[in-house]
Amino acid sequence: MINGIKLVRVDFRLIHGQVVTKWSNTITAKTIIVVNDELSEDEFMADIYVMAAPPGIKVEVLSIDAFAEYAQAGQFDQGSILVLFKNIEDVRSAVERGVAFTVVQIGGLGAAGNKTSVVKGISIDRSDAENLIYLKEQGVEVFFQVTPEETKLTLDKALKKLGG
Repeated sequence: MINGIKLVRVDFRLIHGQVVTKWSNTITAKTIIVVNDELSEDEFMADIYVMAAPPGIKVEVLSIDAFAEYAQAGQFDQGSILVLFKNIEDVRSAVERGVAFTVVQIGGLGAAGNKTSVVKGISIDRSDAENLIYLKEQGVEVFFQVTPEETKLTLDKALKKLGG
């Protein structure tokens, strides 16, 4: 458990109105860390996400390797941090690099390709399911929840909707 991280969320939209207004207020986030290799190398797009945050919230865009390195060095042990991943595969990559999350919230994943809707606004495919099962096997609690007002859907219930 990394004490400074108050919420780890997977949301393909990353920083948007729902995240900023509802989730950052719910956990009183002072820092949002976006973990994504492509964004970490695209200064223009990274700046757009930094500017999307409300005043008083610091935004950092990190590669998976940099995030894992900083986490293991204790840089996120204090504070009130919201960590955002664009996809489930990136969360698995961070865990494989030694980052110990206790809880991961799946918040928004589009319905492209062969994905099955498990909750309104969240669709996963077999590959996503395998990555989430891996997280669970590493001791991570995984649940699906788009907004704080909605009921959490457990991984097991989501997998039943996927047919597995």
